[in-house]
Order: sequence, then C-alpha cells, then structure tokens
Amino acid sequence: MFFWTLLVIWIAGLCCIPDLLLLNKRPTATLAWLWALILFPVLGPLLYFAIGSERVKQSRMRKRSNFRSKQESSSAREHSARWWKLHAGKQDFDPEIRSLFQSLSTITRLPVSTVRELEVLRKAPAFYKSLQDDIRAAKIEVHFETYVWRDDEIGKEFLDLLVETARRGVTVRLLVDEIGSLWLKHGYFQRLIEAGGQFSWHHTLSPLRSRYSFNLRNHRKLQIIDREVAYVGGMNIGREYMGLNPAYGDWSDVQVRVKGSVIGILQEMFAEDWFFATDRDDIQDAPRVKNAAEETTFVQVLRGGPDEDEQPMLRVNLTLIETAHKRLWIGAGYFVPGDTMKTALQVAAARGVDVRLLISEKSEHPLLVKAGRSYYESLLGQGIRIYEYSQGIDHSKYIIIDDEWVSIGSSNLDERSMRLNFELNLLVHSEQTNRQFAEIFKSTIAASEEIELKTFSQRSYREKLVESALRPMSPVL
Repeated sequence: MFFWTLLVIWIAGLCCIPDLLLLNKRPTATLAWLWALILFPVLGPLLYFAIGSERVKQSRMRKRSNFRSKQESSSAREHSARWWKLHAGKQDFDPEIRSLFQSLSTITRLPVSTVRELEVLRKAPAFYKSLQDDIRAAKIEVHFETYVWRDDEIGKEFLDLLVETARRGVTVRLLVDEIGSLWLKHGYFQRLIEAGGQFSWHHTLSPLRSRYSFNLRNHRKLQIIDREVAYVGGMNIGREYMGLNPAYGDWSDVQVRVKGSVIGILQEMFAEDWFFATDRDDIQDAPRVKNAAEETTFVQVLRGGPDEDEQPMLRVNLTLIETAHKRLWIGAGYFVPGDTMKTALQVAAARGVDVRLLISEKSEHPLLVKAGRSYYESLLGQGIRIYEYSQGIDHSKYIIIDDEWVSIGSSNLDERSMRLNFELNLLVHSEQTNRQFAEIFKSTIAASEEIELKTFSQRSYREKLVESALRPMSPVL
C-alpha cells in the first residue's frame, strides 16, 4: 500500500511538468523544479504545490489586475505627461531628471507626484512616537499595513491604541502579512474587530480558501492617517525593532513621514492591497491637495510584486543604478543581489561611480548574510567597497544616488524583493533628503568594518562552500 501511495504521488508530480513548462520561469528555476519533481517523488511535488506552482497566484493576480484597471482610467505615461505640463513644466528641469521620472512612471504605471513635507525618522523610537501621535489625533480613518507584528509589549501597545481609536468612531483598517506574522494567534486582532475596527491577514496561506502559496508575501510597510499624512519605510512592529531583544541588540531602520499630493497614490496602493486581502472595495480616494503646484519636492512611488509579469522592482533598481554618475551608496537590509543586479553594480563601478554597500553582519536571517557573501569577491574585484555593520542590526533599505536622489522603502536587494514580494519604495528628488541619508550612511560605516578583498579571499574552504551552497536557495530562505 505504501509503495502504491508513493507511486501515485510521484505520478502526480510528473503531471505537474507541463504546468511548470508553461509558466516560462527562468531557465535555472525551471530546471531546478524539473529535477525536484523527477528525483524526489514526495518532497518534490509537495514543495512545488507550496511555492513553485502559480495557480493560486494567477487567479489572485487576475482579480487584483481587474481592480487596478478600474483605478487607472488612463495610462501612467499619459497621466504623467499631463502632470508634467501642469506642474513640472513651471520649473527648469534637467532633461535627464525628466527622463528618469518618466521611465519609472512607465515601469510602475504610477504618475509622478510631490510632497510638501518630508521627515526622516531614524530608528523605531522616533517612528513609533510620531505614528502613535498621528493615530491619537486621527478623526476620519487609519490605514495600517505591515509585514511583522509581534505578540509583545510593543505589539500590545499599538493594538490597544488602534482599539481605542476605533472606539472613538475612527475607521481603522489593519492589514498584516500572514507569513511575516506567522506566530501570532489567529484571533489576536479580535479585540480590534469587536471595537468596530477592520482587520485582515494578507492571506498568503489559507488552505480553507484555496490559498497555499508561501510566496505571495506582502512585505510593504505603509500607514496613512486621515488621508493627510503617510509613513513609508522598512520598520515593522515589535520589541526587537526598539533594540529590546538582547539576541539582536541595537536595531537601526529608517521611515519617512510625508504630506502632500503623494498621499492620493499611497491611498490607492492601500486600497488595492485591501481589496486583494478582503475582496472589499470600500476605500475612498484621498482628496486632491489644494495648491499642489506649490509643492516643490518631487517623488515617485515605486511598487513591485508578483502581480507584475516584468518584475518592476528589479527594473526600477536597475534604472536607478544606471542613473548614477558620481555615487551609489546602498544601505541593504539583506543583500543577495542575483547575477543581474550584481552585473549592474559592477558596470556602475566600471563607469567610475563610487559604489558602496552597507550590509548588516548581524541579522535575524543569518543564512542570508552567508548567501550574500558569495557575491563579495566578484564585487570587491571591480572596485566596489563593502562594509559590514556588527554593532547591532541595520535593517535599513535605501539607495543614495549622486547628490539629489534617495530611494527608501521596504525592498531589499535580494531575489525575493525583486521577484516575489509585494514591495513599496519612495524615490525622492531632494538634495536635503539626500544629505540626510548620506549622513546616516557615513555615520554607520564609521562604526562598521570594511571588507578587504585580500583578507576576505583567504577565508576557509568550508565558509566558501557554505556560502555557495546557500546562494541558489536565497529566494526561499
């Protein structure tokens, strides 16, 4: 009986091969799954159904795309053209700046926008206090989207605040990723619902609703209060982000607080994610900002996710790397760039760009650090400088381009962020913001160790073997 069971499972796995081929994955991924289905008669099919098949993804993405098409009455290119004529046309913009914005707008299918206020919040204490103050002052609605929510004193503090806010009659919508918050009890947020608030998991994993994919992860961190102020960055909710977990020590991260016309686009982003999770289309658009033409800081919302066939977050980052002329300083929460990104960084360095990478040596995902080190030698050999920060965890995710651009958000420089996760970044055109992030970068590398090629290449054979073995597994780590 056992033999026949295994045989049936193996045959079922072989029947997945046509489905696999029709997905047109990258050749290496297709070959890897072929070997898994053929050589591992039980584990192979089970893994394929969990993370390899895109049946669940495709059905959910069609629904998401239909919702998005209702929002987009015209193409982003046409929208941006009209926007430039009304706003940016009043300023003497360099053609290269205009070209970059228009390229990114086409990739993301989102228009260029502006902010009138932008505040950089470094580390969780500053972010949490500012966010809590804004939630306490909320009169209309609070939209809260995060990847990780911990069942600890910090998570309880925020949950209590949202419950209190809902009881005041404010509309509260909370969206939390199921895999990022895997250890939370399923009824953890019931108090919020009983108080009149609304809550949903992102529903990555929900067998009762035919959702088995571990790869539809919503890694975005976005909070919008009263359609007037929003937060974008890389911070989650939990005590470790306050530096209170002795296993990790001090924790560094960055979030930005913005006001202005961009709130309308961010509101649409949340509405799309909310619909994906709940099937509810009940979120109103943010009102148009009065005197929007007076907002002088230009921004581009950068979104990526598995609902896009052409990997927009990868294309966005390649475009930003290509844009750099003088410097490209990258704070990478996790760094496993893949061959395409690695080549782009090497080419930038060959063009004479000052390319520097700041990577956290301590991490809650130490295997990713080891996988990332497998790329170091080929990058160091091209003149790229790499620093590892070990006095805590630096979870920050930002890219500093020349003297006027900064990209900040949830996206890491790893294969998962480029291809699999829903991600959200904000590209800011501002010399002042650029200087702020440059100071953060310089102060952090001053407390970091620079990796030297000669020394690094002498590490043990065992270390090299472990790094190389982990490298192809990085998308699922």
